[in-house]
Amino acid sequence: MSESGLDELFRHDLSSIEFQIYFDAMKHELLASNAVATTLIAHVVQSNDSRPDAIVIFGLLLDEARMGIENDSAYGKAFLTNAERAIAAQMAAGACGPLDLMKIAALYRRAGLPVPDLLIIDPGEAEIPAEVPVPDLDQALAILAADIKAEGGGPYEFFNGLNEMTAGLPEKMQAGLVHHLASLDDPLSESCALYWLLSGPSLVQQAAAAGLHTKLTRTSLQVETLFYLPIIRGWLPAGTARAIVDDIGQLARRKGLFGAPGRDKVESIVGDIMASVTDGVGAQSIAMVGKRNKQTFVAMILLKTGYGIKDAFVIRCRSKREANSIVSYTREEANGLRIDRMTAELLLEAALADGLRNGSMPAPGFIDVMEACDLNGLRPQERDLQALLDYADPQRDVQTATPEQLDLMLNDDQALDALLPLIDSWFEDTGETRTIMRRSHSARTAETKIWAFLDGRRDIWARRFLQTAMILRSAKKKDPSKTLTAAAFALMQKYPLQDIPLMENIVFTTLEAGSAGLE
Repeated sequence: MSESGLDELFRHDLSSIEFQIYFDAMKHELLASNAVATTLIAHVVQSNDSRPDAIVIFGLLLDEARMGIENDSAYGKAFLTNAERAIAAQMAAGACGPLDLMKIAALYRRAGLPVPDLLIIDPGEAEIPAEVPVPDLDQALAILAADIKAEGGGPYEFFNGLNEMTAGLPEKMQAGLVHHLASLDDPLSESCALYWLLSGPSLVQQAAAAGLHTKLTRTSLQVETLFYLPIIRGWLPAGTARAIVDDIGQLARRKGLFGAPGRDKVESIVGDIMASVTDGVGAQSIAMVGKRNKQTFVAMILLKTGYGIKDAFVIRCRSKREANSIVSYTREEANGLRIDRMTAELLLEAALADGLRNGSMPAPGFIDVMEACDLNGLRPQERDLQALLDYADPQRDVQTATPEQLDLMLNDDQALDALLPLIDSWFEDTGETRTIMRRSHSARTAETKIWAFLDGRRDIWARRFLQTAMILRSAKKKDPSKTLTAAAFALMQKYPLQDIPLMENIVFTTLEAGSAGLE
């Protein structure tokens, strides 16, 4: 991808459909190009630049790079390496000052990426321009909070703003700020402490907990904070932060705060619940439309295999029509299906367990989702394949089927045709499959090796089939649900993969995608 390709992207308005189409078509080439990373960084650090969209495009590519790394794709790492080299070159040339570093660090944090060491500012060595005033901390925080409230935001938006603003600070400085905020007699700052408990590195988590303990020692904590701390405590790994949360609980009991009046039961009414089918890389979205305190909202949750609850937030809407418009993507573009509350809770509890098992806390905004949707009873629940099979096949029609009956379920042409638009992203694209495709000297050799590769991933695909079957069963799609359940059962029973049409589809889609990647 030459710089002329980037120029073509600049010609489109960021909000236009043309920009989105071009970006989606060219993003992998953009990510692979050292020249693109160099040009974007140069535009980002230049003030009064003629390319004001560069910072947005760089942020979009950082987000794509993160997803590429999560999905074991080489282009993600390549872009990050090229970007760091470009930043280092700008720093060496004296074109990148502390404020530029903070701006770029904020983009990395917004994308969910670790902030590179070269972006971390050493306050003792940083040279802040004389024309940049150094504000009073509490005054600056008060101004930020007022601006966010004026725009209709709340604690979560305040947290995100601060989290990005401090991305380029050393971890100890971040922890000091978090401790200061958590100990303030301010409900907004206190709420943010819960988000930091879920998102910060261990030092920041400890600071958030210690700040709350300091405040409780001096005065009290909000009833909502005391309600959610035990829930969060159950997600924290053993360590200092969890020990401090335990101390907070003991101190609150001594003060007689647990069970004290103050947390009124506010009824949440959740209407439509939409869920997408898990895609080929294990990502799935859930959208819930509801009303709380006469305020219509949409709760959005992103689940991802290996990461649990990857993202979650609540959007306050002016009307039900606006809420329906927001979830239209899940319903139409992502082939979303309407599901019942029990199925949604099963998926969320399994995702909580999946994330914690792999060292990932749920996204900070999940606290808001739990409150808005009255999901406070959710707890991480490990569910093995047999448990999922029992949910998808409660009458045991599949589990008690004869071989002939099972074969009919597996080869139900109408059900398979109905599934095709939902599972078109189901294929394997990992470092191992790409190596297989690259080293195979013939199509037949590649196919044989892909079949063998998938035989070692029976449990992974059986789980995906069953989770999708549960969604389809909840959405009253009986026959496609049964075909998926039958395929999962066949995988669990060690049926030959070639006798399972859904696995055949995955093999051929994997081969097709792999061949395209080699062109």
